[in-house]
Amino acid sequence: MVRIAVGPSPRRLPVIPWLFVLLTVLTFVPVSQALFELIVRPVTVGELVDRQIGLATRLVAVDGYVLLVPFDADPPSDAASASSFVYHWFAVRDSLQELRVVLVRSIIAPRALRERSVVARVVDDPGTVSGARAGIVARGGTDPSAVAPLLLTEVRPQGESIRELRSLAELGQVPVGQVVRITLRFEAGIASCVAHNSCQARQLASGAGTWDNLARDPASGGWAVVRTEYPPSVAPFQGVGQHAQDPELLASVLAQPLVRGMLGWASVLRVAHVEQDLGLPINHLWAGPILFTALGTLLFVGLRVGYPRFRVTPSIARQGAVRPISLYAALQCRASGRITPRHASPFEARDLPATLRADAEEGAELSMEAPGGRRSVTIPHGLGGLGSIEVGEVLTLSRVSPALKVSWFGNNVLLVFSDASARNAAAAWLQRSP
Repeated sequence: MVRIAVGPSPRRLPVIPWLFVLLTVLTFVPVSQALFELIVRPVTVGELVDRQIGLATRLVAVDGYVLLVPFDADPPSDAASASSFVYHWFAVRDSLQELRVVLVRSIIAPRALRERSVVARVVDDPGTVSGARAGIVARGGTDPSAVAPLLLTEVRPQGESIRELRSLAELGQVPVGQVVRITLRFEAGIASCVAHNSCQARQLASGAGTWDNLARDPASGGWAVVRTEYPPSVAPFQGVGQHAQDPELLASVLAQPLVRGMLGWASVLRVAHVEQDLGLPINHLWAGPILFTALGTLLFVGLRVGYPRFRVTPSIARQGAVRPISLYAALQCRASGRITPRHASPFEARDLPATLRADAEEGAELSMEAPGGRRSVTIPHGLGGLGSIEVGEVLTLSRVSPALKVSWFGNNVLLVFSDASARNAAAAWLQRSP
């Protein structure tokens, strides 16, 4: 008979790594916020006018160019107490050449559309700056006393670094060719071709060409000339709100002579309208929940299925009382690792059902139910100088299992037991001298 130490009962409380806890928290926060937000679908003006978005899509975000001449609008029915002077109709197109128009009813002040963030490249072109100023003055505009000599050309950068400017006072520190972002208020502008006396009315009317604009910096009061691809009569615009379908309302708006004169007769039957809501979120947090959920799922699957962790525990000699177990008893376990049987080729065991039996002469016999048939290998007593045994436990996401890690003569095996007493018995068998 062999006397062995009996350890405490196995713990079955879930073991959740800190990383999984962090991912869970990071997933819960944006998901909770996103569930209370409304989904806003980006659409084009053409999709709205041609009714390609479907009746189910109610909240939309429209990007385009807005005509800076607004039309007074009556308030919506749910805001009947508001003054009609608060609301305006803004005409928005996808491009300057587009005939289709979306009317956006909004409380945005018309002058607020002239102040916007501009991404532009710094160009050393004092001749263009002087020509733009002279052309604006010749047409009744006011020439400010101090204008930056550098030209800002609005661009859409592709992978270029953008330098943030808090005011035009910092423009002198920026090298020529650098792309900057700055907030400016556009006041007046002319076609770039005016300075060269090469303008063609038909091209300008169709939106072909560039325009040089005088823009003021609200922060410092300085002025600059900004070159754009759209005339000073329009501005980039994003309208976010409810896609409304009210033919009678649109007909009453289009019946106004001023509206027909500005939009043109050809586009009267190509109009939709959006009720802008400035309180709707535009940038949602759906990417965050998807990313964190995917990472959490991968971590869960990895820990649950393919990546258990072995942890060494204190010696079983100090783990409690002892009780006798028969030397020839069989212990059930599961085996994983590299096995090298005598006079046979090595093979890999992956969580195979196994039986461990003590043998008084040679050592302990490990027998496994391998896919190709039952395989057996002898673990020698004491393991000698070329072997080792580690007493510990295997941690997975859902439980902690007692285990032994045994190495000898080219074999490296992890044995997982159902309870600590079986693991301690196996350790006692393997540690005894022959």
